[in-house]
Amino acid sequence: MPILQSLQSLQSLQSLQSLQSLQSLQSLQSLQSLQGTPASPMGLLTARDGIVGPWQGTIDPPKRSPGAAENMRAWPDWCGQVVLNNEILSRLTYSFDPVEGAAIVHLLDFRNPEQIAVVPLARLIAPEAEDFAIQARIVNDYADLRPDRMAEVTDQAAGTLGYFARLMPLDMGRMPLTRHVLGLAQDCALHVAQHCKHLLACRRPDALSSQIQPMIPTPGHSTLPSGHATEAFAIAGALQRLVPLEFKTEDLDAKLIHMAARIAVNRTVAGVHFPADSFAGAVLGFAVADVIARRAGDPGDIFAVRFDGRGIRHADFYASRVWKDAQRQDFTTDDGVEITRFLPDSIATDTSGILRWLWTEARQEWSR
Repeated sequence: MPILQSLQSLQSLQSLQSLQSLQSLQSLQSLQSLQGTPASPMGLLTARDGIVGPWQGTIDPPKRSPGAAENMRAWPDWCGQVVLNNEILSRLTYSFDPVEGAAIVHLLDFRNPEQIAVVPLARLIAPEAEDFAIQARIVNDYADLRPDRMAEVTDQAAGTLGYFARLMPLDMGRMPLTRHVLGLAQDCALHVAQHCKHLLACRRPDALSSQIQPMIPTPGHSTLPSGHATEAFAIAGALQRLVPLEFKTEDLDAKLIHMAARIAVNRTVAGVHFPADSFAGAVLGFAVADVIARRAGDPGDIFAVRFDGRGIRHADFYASRVWKDAQRQDFTTDDGVEITRFLPDSIATDTSGILRWLWTEARQEWSR
């Protein structure tokens, strides 16, 4: 008898679970209907035939102001992001110095359209072959961390924003304009990094040793600077300036940098980047963040950066080597070789009306 009662109880529980699953499915279907589940062309055709009736003329909808920043709210996300990206990328250009072998990113200043100023924003010089050979041993040693970092590495191969969002109350669905700012930082960092990669044309770690054996597919493009490092530090730098002070925990700025550094190091753990790549990407990402904030009307400065990998040798990449005591940090090796430097004199560019609107509105999202 107890066995029968247990069986009946189990059946009752299964029935309840099935009912709850059905209710959950119905709720989900209702939600999808509210969100606009796609209708088939044939269904729309017959529905129109059934209700359209005789032609009733047109209405006169409110006019949109040509070029107004507020129009961005009406555009699809992808369209708005293209417009925003151009507000940054239109102020950047590139060159190569064959004497030093340097990739140079230049910032354009249109405050005087009749005399456009062009100033260096970033100067990147690749390590020598001997430096890369020494760095490859560091990459090999990082393989020991692969079991511990596997989930992070695979997640971050597809994107990194989710990792930054957990450091603060950042709800991407509720804060669409903040999402646009971060998308802007990520996209522009990617464009800048890829152009520098093309100019420097450095081989990946697995080209130097068959022992590297990356845990993810090795990208076909050049290794330096690290795109993930550039994107991560651009996102971190943008958030440092975007998040209103009253919504910042005391350690948020440092946590953002440590998250960016961990994302960068994970690419070395995976076997697809040298530590040198992360140094270059970090300073380049900071520069991209500065340009975005300044173009958006933020009062902070833009600081040009320099990376020179010649002589980097055994130097590994850590967060504290680019950020210390609540400020950006130059790095010099124990042998006295200067690897990264933030130049002391700030540089300038003109302000974008669209980006100023976006930045202001995104900051207000934090208080809603």
